[in-house]
Amino acid sequence: MKILTYGEIMEGGASVFQSVAKLDGDTLSVVLEGAIRADNPGLKLQGHVRELTAALLEHRAEVRRVVIDFVELEFCNSSGFYVVMDLVESVYRGVDAPVTIRRVRDDDWQQETLPILIDIDDPGIHARTRFDDVDTP
Repeated sequence: MKILTYGEIMEGGASVFQSVAKLDGDTLSVVLEGAIRADNPGLKLQGHVRELTAALLEHRAEVRRVVIDFVELEFCNSSGFYVVMDLVESVYRGVDAPVTIRRVRDDDWQQETLPILIDIDDPGIHARTRFDDVDTP
């Protein structure tokens, strides 16, 4: 497994949000964990988004499958929506592979908002996307 890029938001000396993109064989995983509460998370994560875009350009031919995992994303404020959209857009533009969105089955926010943030109504995105709804303990 190769870590392509890592981004985080720190508050009060503690990491409150992490995003990591990994390439394991032909599978790209982008995992989002923690909470996005910052006023301007895009400023804190813009380098991560740029690095992801560049890494996907470099590894585009290797990627046959993508998993974007939101299961450990506990909270995302409206400012964080833009970060999520930037990360997702980078993936959809960067590789041509099918995308699985992992989300929490009983989380209303993830069930209702993630399809909007990934622009599931776009025919090209819709055709490449499937949702994996996960039960959490």
